[in-house]
Amino acid sequence: MSINLNQPAKYYFGVTILKGNAELIVSQVIANNRTINIPVYQRRYSWRREQLERLVADLKTAYANQRERYFFGSLILNTTGDTSTVDVIDGQQRLTTVSLFLIAIRDFLGSSDVDYQRVNEMFLIDRFDRDSIAKNRLHPVPGDEEQYVDLLVNGISAADTIFKSTYAYFWNVLQQGDLTVREWLSLLEQRLQVMNIVVDQYDDAQLIFESLNSTGMNLTESDKIRNFLLMGLKGDQQAAAFQLWQQNERLVGSEELSRFYRQYLTSLARSSKPVKENEIYSDYRRFVGLTKDFDQIAQLKKEQAAAKLFAEITAPANVDIKDQRVKSLLIRLGHLNNDILVPYLLQVFAKTRDGVLSADQLVEVLRVLLAYLARRLFIGVPTTGLNLLFAALDRQVEHYVDQAKVDYVEGLKLVLTQVVKENKRFPTDQSLKDALVEKDYYHMSSMSLWFILDELNNASGEEQDLFDAAQSGKYSIEHIMPRVVNSSWQKALGTDWRLVHNVWLNRLANLTLTGFNGQMSNRPYIEKRDMADGYRKSGIKLNQWVAQFDKWDEATLQERQADLLTRALTVWPRPNVSTQLATDDPNSWDTLDMILEANPTGTKPVAFSFVDDQVVQIKSWTDLYNQLIDLLWDADPSNFFAMANSDESLVKHVNEVEADQRYRQLGDSDVAVYAGGDSALGRVQHIKRLLAGSDHDLSEVNVKTRQVSHS
Repeated sequence: MSINLNQPAKYYFGVTILKGNAELIVSQVIANNRTINIPVYQRRYSWRREQLERLVADLKTAYANQRERYFFGSLILNTTGDTSTVDVIDGQQRLTTVSLFLIAIRDFLGSSDVDYQRVNEMFLIDRFDRDSIAKNRLHPVPGDEEQYVDLLVNGISAADTIFKSTYAYFWNVLQQGDLTVREWLSLLEQRLQVMNIVVDQYDDAQLIFESLNSTGMNLTESDKIRNFLLMGLKGDQQAAAFQLWQQNERLVGSEELSRFYRQYLTSLARSSKPVKENEIYSDYRRFVGLTKDFDQIAQLKKEQAAAKLFAEITAPANVDIKDQRVKSLLIRLGHLNNDILVPYLLQVFAKTRDGVLSADQLVEVLRVLLAYLARRLFIGVPTTGLNLLFAALDRQVEHYVDQAKVDYVEGLKLVLTQVVKENKRFPTDQSLKDALVEKDYYHMSSMSLWFILDELNNASGEEQDLFDAAQSGKYSIEHIMPRVVNSSWQKALGTDWRLVHNVWLNRLANLTLTGFNGQMSNRPYIEKRDMADGYRKSGIKLNQWVAQFDKWDEATLQERQADLLTRALTVWPRPNVSTQLATDDPNSWDTLDMILEANPTGTKPVAFSFVDDQVVQIKSWTDLYNQLIDLLWDADPSNFFAMANSDESLVKHVNEVEADQRYRQLGDSDVAVYAGGDSALGRVQHIKRLLAGSDHDLSEVNVKTRQVSHS
């Protein structure tokens, strides 16, 4: 199919039909608009040499092949503002690049040339502009505009910026002489064509911007959120909102914005699951931007409060935190690199900021979390599922605060020691003891081992920062009993030296940190202890403890293992929970995945909670099944349409099951869900499939059950 670019084209975005006209970007688009504004929500200019070389090569080809037009993509311009001004919704990279090429052509011609003034006044400046000192026709985003104007006014004498680099590239192209400067100008004026799409409603602009991003550089999730927040505002409101956005960006760092929004949205507890990386913007728009009475300025202020907390939590060393206990604990938690913890910490820090929790309670919460995560790392428990735990932890704690009539810290301890599934419970003291005997610590990740040794080294007395020193290369892991034992080590270890070496080599008791690993090598223990940079003269407290012995054999290793256990139990104490949940209560709450694993046959559900933790009373597994379906349907019907279009037999189109009484129609839609009779086990298995189709799982459904009496 051929397209006539000289005829208006229709573009369909949702229900909106817009007309796009093929226009020459220089002679018609730029020349016919006195002011071209790049809105503040756009990204900064970013074209590099690769894009510039492609443009120049294509223009040369167009010239050589005598093509009448060279199509340069599309522009989307918003004309809802001042009649003399257009906002660039899409295509700012192209417009800016062409403008820089024109500046280079103007300057290459020289001020005495007849075309110098024409290029300058028709395409680069607006003579009637009384507001801008440089009268620049193109107005890039703040930060870019100053650099662009510098180049417009000063040319080759401008400061070194990306604009200067692009200008210099075009200057070199003009100098090469493949085409004359007037041939290049003619190409830009008479052959460089775009599809110019003009919109005049905010909704159109937003929908099109989301649908069409043709710059070749994908928008980040935070880019989309910024555009959503700022695009619908005008004048002073947009400026105020953009200022707030910039402040928030400075608080968390531009590279961290998408991560911040992911954690912030998860902390809002709209779901029992963390927000997915590729769904940050869609969740933001759905759960925040489309709420009743949504106000961009007010929302940005809320996000600023959260951004301040995010900065404290994720970069405590760079932020002024008055309570040094909090700062120290956050730094230690940061060594664990547990990003999954951030949404929960945002909730806890907000409670402290708002006076719900005291400073002492916050410190205790951080101590509990550190001990919990450190113990799991110490014994080698995988982090699988912890993202789900922390996404819903605050609501779970609040539930038991109300139920057991305890304070928040006690509720947290209760949940982590008694409520969560067995594989997520707070590791016991015995599990730490077992790990010291069974675990190979040498082959765990270096950062994990640095963290463990740093923590154990600081179990008492003045703190030493071994973690950062190891990370910077000052220290490395050292085997006290070396990996290769020479005759002196064989003698020191005794007749069973092979067994001792095999059993103890990579246990934690035989590992330490030193800055002189190479010098120590496999020297005898006494030499390692007494050498100039040996254990005895080491500044590391763990090494000073090691240096108290006259030999290093199995008995010494046993002593060190006992010392390390004492340190671990001291630095990561297991909470003492005064409140105990009744274990003989016939009624119990559990997650559906655990119920399925144990087989629900012989049980009857009496209540459940899902997503928002609102407790719903039920009478049977069938009742639970139907009520969950209604909740999932109300939350997002599109999932059921997708299942009906797939091979999922539980959901069908109505016309496929008209005579089948086992299916019930969902609302007034054309889809129906299976509702036939099944066993308890069958119901739960069906629920599992429907939850998966709606991007949920059984662990998000809490059910209170009782045993069915057969008497």
